[in-house]
Amino acid sequence: MNELVLDRCFYEALSKSADFRQWLLGKTKFVALNVELVVVEEKKWHQTWYKDPETKKDSETDIMLIFCDVNSMRYALHIENKPDHRTWEPNQVENYEKRARYRMKKWNYIEFQTVLLAPVSFLERHKAEAAQFDVLLSYEEVGDFVPEFKVAAQKADSLRE
Repeated sequence: MNELVLDRCFYEALSKSADFRQWLLGKTKFVALNVELVVVEEKKWHQTWYKDPETKKDSETDIMLIFCDVNSMRYALHIENKPDHRTWEPNQVENYEKRARYRMKKWNYIEFQTVLLAPVSFLERHKAEAAQFDVLLSYEEVGDFVPEFKVAAQKADSLRE
């Protein structure tokens, strides 16, 4: 199962499951907020492109989630999905926070967090890079809500054996 399919499965499950949303928000600094996923902006959620004004290089956010509270205050999660076989692009880790901060005004959110979504094996191999993200989610734990991630984690494990 490729990364794009996993991204879609993640977003669809999140948009349909209150339990999954609550669990995800429980991993973030937004845990105490009463927020709802903004689904009217669905086209923004996937592979949100950004051109760095300094380097002029393009980069993307794999999964972009915006949540809104009852006072219309908006909060964002910028998620990097890293399947086990993928590698880091130059400056990719640093660009996540930079891109999220740059997009605050355009997408009207007041706070954000960066999230790394990957199999446990990837998180263990890339501890230094993973530590630069605000939130770490493993495929194995997301697999409790999105079965395709459990399958992807098992496949990665079997390929390493």
